[in-house]
Amino acid sequence: MKNYLSPQVPNPKHAAENRARLLSWLYWTAAILPLLFVVMAYGYSDQAPALLRDITTALDGAFGSPVWTILLMIVGR
Repeated sequence: MKNYLSPQVPNPKHAAENRARLLSWLYWTAAILPLLFVVMAYGYSDQAPALLRDITTALDGAFGSPVWTILLMIVGR
């Protein structure tokens, strides 16, 4: 006789845990993206350490300079 998988019965507790996990992921994603932009923008400032400036320009250049473009739009040059 073959081994059959047991049927997956929807469980409210598992559904709530999955929703909580999804919301947690969405909140962290929504918080990390602006924070990453702020750190990258700080990396372009004069107060940033040289290592951070080098990393910022290399990382931003690797992705086509989106942070630099946004900063230029804000400043208006």
